[in-house]
Amino acid sequence: MDFDSIFAAFYNQFRADSDIPTSTDDEYTVGLRMANEAINRWQNYDGMYWRELFDTNQTDGTGAQTVVTSQTTYTAPTNFKEAGGFVRILDSSGNVIQRYAIIEPNEVQFKGDNTNYCYFTGNPKDNYTLHLNPAPPSSLNGLDIEYDYYKTPTEFTTGTDVTEMADPYFIVHRMLANQFRAARNPYYTSAKSDAENALRQMQIDNNSGTWANPWTQADNSGTVFGG
Repeated sequence: MDFDSIFAAFYNQFRADSDIPTSTDDEYTVGLRMANEAINRWQNYDGMYWRELFDTNQTDGTGAQTVVTSQTTYTAPTNFKEAGGFVRILDSSGNVIQRYAIIEPNEVQFKGDNTNYCYFTGNPKDNYTLHLNPAPPSSLNGLDIEYDYYKTPTEFTTGTDVTEMADPYFIVHRMLANQFRAARNPYYTSAKSDAENALRQMQIDNNSGTWANPWTQADNSGTVFGG
């Protein structure tokens, strides 16, 4: 759901008016800021790892994507937050031919010079850098670098920007709540309740797996073998 659709839904509920302000109006600009505040609330909610925010560098398309002979540092995606597992080197058929285990930077001192490992340095404002060890040989030159990572969510800058959020109506309700709070409107409480309910429902859905493969293990502690 893009911002223009979110803003239209917000404005219809706020003003009950079908004439939606354009991107040059102050109300639109304020709405953009309130929507990004809602995204910030979502991404930091209750220590959650949202399924929608897991990605791979190859899918994202930003940052370095291919190996260069003897080069040990590579830019990470601009929305990179943290990674885990392995960095994989893929051949032209997509087969994994080399793995680098991801470690913490402070663990480098305990590793040998020829040990296969990698780590990330940096921070969200200055972006992150991937470090490979040992330096890639010429046999890996030009091959794809691939790794899974957890990203920061997309913030709205234009009306066509789309959020990753499973239920964008949380943003609508959160915008309404903040608008009502600024106006000291008594409907603030109900709008905030609607927003928090939507947020908690996303958390439940996120943590419950899928209908075909729930993340709940059966409790067989009271059963007897053969009973």
